[in-house]
Amino acid sequence: MRFNRRLKTLGIVFSVLLFTMCLQVFFQQPYIENVSSRKADEDYLNHYKIETVFDDESMSLKGSQTITFKNKLNDDFENIYFHIYPNIFKNKKHIPFEEEEMQYAYPNGFNPGWIEIIDIKEKNQRLYYKVMGDGETVLRVTPQMPIKPGEEREFLIEFEVKLPNVVARMGYGDNTINITNWFPILAVYDQQGWNLDPYYAIGDPFYSEVASYDISIEVPSDYIIATTGNIVKQQSSKKNKTRYKMSAEKVRNFAMILSKKFDVKTANVDGITVNSYTLEGQKSEEALQVALDSVAIFNKIFGKYPYQQLSVVASDFFLGGMEYPNLVMIGNQLYRLEEDFPLEYVIAHEIAHQWWYGIVGNNEVTEPWLDEALTEYSTLLYFEEKYGSHIKEQIFEKMIKAQYENFLALKTDKGEGILRSLKDFDDSLEYSSIVYSRGALFVEALRSEMGDKNFYRALREYYQRYQFQNVTTMDFYNIFEKNTDKKLKPLFQEWLKVNIE
Repeated sequence: MRFNRRLKTLGIVFSVLLFTMCLQVFFQQPYIENVSSRKADEDYLNHYKIETVFDDESMSLKGSQTITFKNKLNDDFENIYFHIYPNIFKNKKHIPFEEEEMQYAYPNGFNPGWIEIIDIKEKNQRLYYKVMGDGETVLRVTPQMPIKPGEEREFLIEFEVKLPNVVARMGYGDNTINITNWFPILAVYDQQGWNLDPYYAIGDPFYSEVASYDISIEVPSDYIIATTGNIVKQQSSKKNKTRYKMSAEKVRNFAMILSKKFDVKTANVDGITVNSYTLEGQKSEEALQVALDSVAIFNKIFGKYPYQQLSVVASDFFLGGMEYPNLVMIGNQLYRLEEDFPLEYVIAHEIAHQWWYGIVGNNEVTEPWLDEALTEYSTLLYFEEKYGSHIKEQIFEKMIKAQYENFLALKTDKGEGILRSLKDFDDSLEYSSIVYSRGALFVEALRSEMGDKNFYRALREYYQRYQFQNVTTMDFYNIFEKNTDKKLKPLFQEWLKVNIE
């Protein structure tokens, strides 16, 4: 989620909403539905076991990763592929920022980061591998023998990561160390084959499957850690080091944020532990309350969050907000604003991503609208449920609709619809205006056509049916078409420019 260009709009709409929202001083927590999660196919869940050590003097990680790969398809695999995203920060030619963002991403000037593959083995035998792709962000591994359907194989990858001094998803600033997209992660093999797309500067260029994770990291003891998954063991050594062991089931990635300055507040909603990590306590209560309200509202509307914990983490991150499983990064600049509305909007948006991206996944490269448009509209649903339909309508008109109209005043919409790949957008302004704003306009039109009862029923069925899977636009269409007697095909064709047979 890239929010930097939307923050100005948030500030404008805040001035309109402040008076009305201040009247809503009491919020009755909504009833939480007790919805059971559909089980993922445990027999075909890939497993990552990573042991790593973080050195804060060199800002580097040294790791050993065991990946258990299970072939759940009908094809033999002569090679398997991993994304090795840290290499995108290796040189200026490939860094994932637009030119005008450079001064914000690198306030101290360009500083490189990378991942070095030391060795790859299968049953103690070294394997042939090749680092390839744009920015050297793809790793091809050739097993000793092709992996047959239903077969399980285990590979050991030794690697080192150098974190860049960049206030982005992966990197470090003055306050936090963002360890995200940091290890070799399996590429997705689907009906299109292996998905090896590069790390685009626009959008969130990620596509992954749920897996289980056991992560162990040693860090200097004066750091506090926020993490995907549950901390199952914490052990200190005489060398002023602490080793954390974490475990996560059925998540799409694994992220960690470190800081010496974190103030942590914790509360519970419907049996879910919600953590708010702020820098030196800035707006800690406000952030925690928004997080609690978001989880409660989305539990009620979509279905129960299936994990034990969720962390909202103030981070050195110039782009506003970013989602990872069980953890959302929130740019610490939002906590310093006098008004609370932008912070509330971004937290609610990123938490909505736990449902749309985290639990119900999709290819964020080729069909980014599926998670971003629905997440943007889910943010409107948060404000509607918490403050009333009049607040939702004001945000919809003065921010969502206004941004798209302002974009049209600057550029001509190509008329290609909201279903576009990241590579089809000229810049982040076009991407944000089409995928987020026009995408939310489409979901609003869909709701209007279906009626609230059918629309909400479709949302809940979509969530329940596709938990822990990756969906496509047709999956979305089929669920919503099923839940109404209206013909939705013309609406989808108008807004998405998609051919539906």
